Amino acid sequence: MFQHGIFLFRLAGIPVHLDLSFLLVLPLWAWFIGQNLPQYLRLFGLPQDPGLLEGPWPWVLGLLAALGLFLSVLLHELGHALVARRYGVKTRRIILWLLGGVAQLERIPREPAKELAIALAGPAVSFALALGFHLLKTPQGAWGFLSHYLFLVNLSLGLFNLLPALPLDGGRVYRALLALRKPYLQATRQAVALSGALAWALGLFGLLVLNPLLVLIAFFVYMASRTEAEATLLLQVLEGLKVRDLMTQDPITVPPDLSVQEVLGLALAHRVSGFPVVEGERVLGVVGLEGLDGADPLAPVGRYLQPPLVLSPEEDALTAWERMAERGYTRALVVEGDRLLGVLSKTDLLRAFQVRLLGLSHLDRPQGPE
Repeated sequence: MFQHGIFLFRLAGIPVHLDLSFLLVLPLWAWFIGQNLPQYLRLFGLPQDPGLLEGPWPWVLGLLAALGLFLSVLLHELGHALVARRYGVKTRRIILWLLGGVAQLERIPREPAKELAIALAGPAVSFALALGFHLLKTPQGAWGFLSHYLFLVNLSLGLFNLLPALPLDGGRVYRALLALRKPYLQATRQAVALSGALAWALGLFGLLVLNPLLVLIAFFVYMASRTEAEATLLLQVLEGLKVRDLMTQDPITVPPDLSVQEVLGLALAHRVSGFPVVEGERVLGVVGLEGLDGADPLAPVGRYLQPPLVLSPEEDALTAWERMAERGYTRALVVEGDRLLGVLSKTDLLRAFQVRLLGLSHLDRPQGPE
């Protein structure tokens, strides 16, 4: 769903990235807070201090409050990541984006107790921050505004994330509780159904009150819950399969001096969309039809080489799928030592998915190129 964005720093060893949408929303949010500073002061029961309402102070406070909001989101996501680490689950990165933040875990544990603990960690951090800012409140001045604002922000962040809708924390809590007494896939489907209903309700409410942010959040919840269901189904279907079970063995290879025209002829004859490029026994890279668009038909194919994604034959099929999807590869080379064993394509993975989904217990397909 997200690109990696701009790398900022590492926090507790976890890369923190900034999505480009954040650069848009931060100044807008800072402007909105500064513009509405008098209303915030009335809401918090604070005096209308002229020193805060004149000159650059509204915009300075708006920027500090907006930065405090996203720092709170970052700590919320860090809570998830640290508890996940305790259970042996790594966090690829934390991304700050338009609607807050996301801790991208390598996997979601299917053990209900672990998923429950990881899901609750984020709201727990938010409520702890809310309590801290509540205890540090002052009745006036710049810190008075910031402490009241960040108390409200963290309280709202914790409560909102407990809504029982995937991929929010409350949706994961709901699924974990369901999974204590029913199969995980069934629990996911039930949680997704509730997520869809809540997303529709939130979206309709946003339209009624003319709040585009609520509509955007509803759309995100709806789409992300569907993605969650697909990922869970994929996990169950590919569970236990290795790359060696799915790869196309002994693939057709081409030398780097073969012309583009000849490679296109081979692709048509053998109904494949890409080839490993090999010189002797050394793998130089891969070439796919998508990389030959507009290429000189008489040029050697070695001119259009792409770096390969290399997999081990013992790697989990699901991990291979995730690596290919994350890096945008349609095929990967399966290598053991220096020896090319086969090619794994998305077609291989989709076929396995379809066969397993039909309830077959093994893959019975001819080996060789497609």
